[in-house]
Amino acid sequence: VALRYGDNGEVVDGFAGLRGGSESWRYSLSVGRREGDDYEAGDGTLVPGGYTSDEARWSFGRRFGAGSVLTYSGGYQGQDDIDYPGRLLNAIYFNTHSHALEYVHTPTAVGAFAGLTVQAYSNRKDHRMTNDGKPTALAAPGRVPPFALDVDLPTESDTEGGRLWAEWKLDGWSLKAGGDTYSSNQTALRRIFRREPRVLLFEDIVWPDAEIEDHGVYVQGVREIADGQIGAVVRLDRVEATAGETSDFFRANTTGDLNQEETHFSAAVSFQRRMSETWLLTGGVGRTERTAQALERYSDRFPATKMQIAAEFLGNPELDPEAAVELDLGSQWRLGDMRLSLDVFYRRIDDYITVAPDSSVPKRLPLSPPVVFRYVNGDAATFYGAELSLRGIAGSVHWWGNLAYLRGEDETFDEPVLGIEPLTLRFGARYQRQDSPWWVAAEGRIVDDQDRVAATRFEQPTPGYEVLDLRAGLELGDAWEVTAGVENVTDETYAHHLNSPNPFNGQRIQEAGRSVYGGVEVSF
Repeated sequence: VALRYGDNGEVVDGFAGLRGGSESWRYSLSVGRREGDDYEAGDGTLVPGGYTSDEARWSFGRRFGAGSVLTYSGGYQGQDDIDYPGRLLNAIYFNTHSHALEYVHTPTAVGAFAGLTVQAYSNRKDHRMTNDGKPTALAAPGRVPPFALDVDLPTESDTEGGRLWAEWKLDGWSLKAGGDTYSSNQTALRRIFRREPRVLLFEDIVWPDAEIEDHGVYVQGVREIADGQIGAVVRLDRVEATAGETSDFFRANTTGDLNQEETHFSAAVSFQRRMSETWLLTGGVGRTERTAQALERYSDRFPATKMQIAAEFLGNPELDPEAAVELDLGSQWRLGDMRLSLDVFYRRIDDYITVAPDSSVPKRLPLSPPVVFRYVNGDAATFYGAELSLRGIAGSVHWWGNLAYLRGEDETFDEPVLGIEPLTLRFGARYQRQDSPWWVAAEGRIVDDQDRVAATRFEQPTPGYEVLDLRAGLELGDAWEVTAGVENVTDETYAHHLNSPNPFNGQRIQEAGRSVYGGVEVSF
């Protein structure tokens, strides 16, 4: 059982968990609740940030014989009264229900057959957004329209699927063959009323009972070689995209059949080789295809945060799948009590799915940004990046550091890809003497400026920042632990590069300033 309180935003976080079992069965149950309110940024600006969140997860497993286990797991998360300061609408609720069933059979007899796994799952989301708490919910003479609006946008997103695979061990090879399938359905209807007197102005089908089905099969093989291994995988997918009734506007402003079918082929090879006792080399190359999501195909001027601004986006039913080729290379070194790893990659995506401004498309909500964006297949996009990680032990101190860089070029617009995170250094250290009941830790991140932006899509540069967090804990016996900490010690005023501006005043949404918190956890 744990409870924590943070003073900036009045964040209260509570959790309780229980688990148990025997040789033939096991169970677990956890519940949690988290509440937050408006918070202060480093410069004292008050940012809307209220929400409540309740969560529960559970599982039950039963062993049948020596090698078979059947497990059911489920979960629920309910979020209410959520402030979205970077969007045109807030949320009344966001509820998620998930269920999964898994059967695993591992033969006890030695032989070529190594095991079978079967899974089935479902995930259902209900989300309702309104303009309550936004300027559009109030009358404003001189605005168009001058009267108060009531925007109601309920959405549903349901996914069901399953997986099956079997494994074999044959003459140095580990073979795996299987298949998976899923069906994802999304629906949403937007209604806009005049508040006083309450009159329906219009309604739109913004997600038209859109459904994506994917059925895939694959074969994977891994072979042990001297000081390493090599592997390969091939996969074939059949994808179907369909939609129900669409709005008159959508039909008039898009082309192509609403129902699309695709066949995708993917393949990859990889290797791992120990070059010495302290040096491991890894690498791989692969090709894969990605079908367009339902929102990319069928959304009707749906407000989203695909970009930094809460623009409206119009779908494209006849989008082609993206085809990506990627090359990866990595190394790991062991240097005494230190571990060093370096990973680099290059990726090229043809028929890259991106967004393009279209001034001929009228926006739907009066205070949306002036330009509507269409989803389009671009020429290509290239990405390359690197990640360097170092961790080690020095006496009673465990320390680590991670440096990550990503660069993307959108050849369609001859400018950077939208939404690329800047160069980021993360680091931390924890001090605890052996058998000591207390510990202290520090974590920080240094983020570079991001001035490589997609200017034609109104992406704004973001200044860099440095943030430091401090934590400490004290163990009281075997059951109790008390923790305390300070997040953003220097009260830095900063925003993540992907943070949207407030759509009503244009100010970038800042992250929380200094926050002091304390907590207690008990186990029994």
